[in-house]
Amino acid sequence: MAFTPKTWPGRVIPGDEEQAELATRKLFLEVFPGHPVTSEAKAILDRWYDAGWCVDAIKVALDNLPQGQEGFQPRRGDQESPEDFLVRRLRKWFRDADEDVDSERNARLAPPRAGQSLDMHLRLKRQQQLNDGLGPSRRPLTAAGQQAREQAQEQARERRPDPVARARARDARMREALDSLHAELPLVHAEDSAADARHDQHESQLVAAYAARTATVKHDPTVRRVLARLAEERRRPNAQETAILRRAVRGAQQRASLGTLDAATADATNTVLDEDGQRILAYLDHAADTGLTLDQAVAVLHAQVDAATSQE
Repeated sequence: MAFTPKTWPGRVIPGDEEQAELATRKLFLEVFPGHPVTSEAKAILDRWYDAGWCVDAIKVALDNLPQGQEGFQPRRGDQESPEDFLVRRLRKWFRDADEDVDSERNARLAPPRAGQSLDMHLRLKRQQQLNDGLGPSRRPLTAAGQQAREQAQEQARERRPDPVARARARDARMREALDSLHAELPLVHAEDSAADARHDQHESQLVAAYAARTATVKHDPTVRRVLARLAEERRRPNAQETAILRRAVRGAQQRASLGTLDAATADATNTVLDEDGQRILAYLDHAADTGLTLDQAVAVLHAQVDAATSQE
């Protein structure tokens, strides 16, 4: 990132000659406007940069005493050069203010404003941009570019299936999966009511496990936080939020699979279930042969488990 004297960060401690040049020119622009930067001023300020001081720290030292008292004394007109003013005001920030020991780095007091390296400043700035959902600034699109973007968005909307259609297709795939499981079961006689009951119970448990896995994803803290933000701001997720949602959903699905195994063997192993396992066990406990469709059975399970857990 290229800096100018005006844009140089005041909290950054110069690390080389070029950075020291920018910092010194920034200080002169703000404290001594209109005065040229001399080699003598550079030599004075370079020693403070080497001691770990930044521009903001030097500005505070020029306006205050180390004890925190207001001790600002303006420059004495044309009779006092910027170099003499720097030496006079900064002399108070040596350990022994009565002696001008400007050659020892350890002779200076700690800076009144903590500084940071340029690398640390850039890392913190990038992290802040990520936290704020901001990326690198982009140049505005031309009329042709804006038209191309609108056409691409329109094509994407036409190809993107409706959310309701996606949900129905997912439910259809689930029904096909359940039907395939049913087809692989051994044939039983019609009068064998016990076998029918076992089959109905097995199918109900499959539906309950499916509902429990969807509830685990729904209750994931990251998923809830991102969806709540999108609902509040009434917008679609950006690329970063989409990536976060995908990772959170995959993690929740993995936890749900492990929780299903733990919940299924809880009675036999007496293991202590985590929050996801307990939720899945609650869904299995409420599994029942209701004769409903998959959508209806899932809705009933959600209502029953939410009512039971809210009472607790």
